[in-house]
Parts: sequence; C-alpha cells; structure tokens
Amino acid sequence: MDCSGFVQIVFKLNGIQLNRDAWQQAEQGTTVDFLPEVKPGDVAFFDNEDGRIIHVGIMLNATDIIHASGKVRIDPMDNQGIYNAELGRYSHKLRIIKRLT
Repeated sequence: MDCSGFVQIVFKLNGIQLNRDAWQQAEQGTTVDFLPEVKPGDVAFFDNEDGRIIHVGIMLNATDIIHASGKVRIDPMDNQGIYNAELGRYSHKLRIIKRLT
C-alpha cells in the first residue's frame, strides 16, 4: 500500500471520500497555517525538489505523523518534515498541511 492509498482508506473508513493520489488530495480541504495549530487527523503533504507533491500522511498531533513509507510507520515531524530515526535524517520535506474534514 502506498501513502495516498493508506490515507484514502483511513478517511473512507470514517465516511470521508478523498481523491486517490497525494497531489490530488492536496487540492482538497483547507490549509492549516502553522504546525502548532494541527489537530489529530489533519493531513500533511510533502514535495520533491521540483515542488511536486509526492507523499502524504496523517497527523496524530503537532509532532507525530502516521504514514506509509515502505511500511506503515509513526515518525516525528517538525517544520522541515518527517524525521526518520532509523536513517538519521529527514525523509520527506513538508510542503503543506490540510484539514480535510
């Protein structure tokens, strides 16, 4: 399962229809301006060097995210993005956070 499929299924189980791909999901909902304003269930999107949305995950709180990256995992997150402790580096660069409910 990829990241956008994971997010789509979680929201579908809660009665919310989302588009299939991460870049399409990023077009839905309203923007959360600052990380401290995050609520559980907000969705964070991540881009590549070209500015294209390539990853998505669900915020558990203002500092933790659940996402599918090789496997479903919970990682810490800050204004830079997702920090993967196993790799000892940031794995995804934060672009935008949306509230999709």
